[in-house]
Amino acid sequence: MVEVLTGTFTVKAGHAQMLKGGVIMDVVNAEQAKIAAEAGAVAVMALERVPADIRADGGVAR
Repeated sequence: MVEVLTGTFTVKAGHAQMLKGGVIMDVVNAEQAKIAAEAGAVAVMALERVPADIRADGGVAR
């Protein structure tokens, strides 16, 4: 049986490496866009509904 490790240094370092260039955030209003910009987002995508909300309602978001 293979032991699965989560939250290891390698995982955390790899995640930080992926985010190094910046993050593009999905937002639904100007307030969220401002928060994302202040948190360091390099860009925002203004959407009518974010994928998480679509999935929560049983829809499919791609």
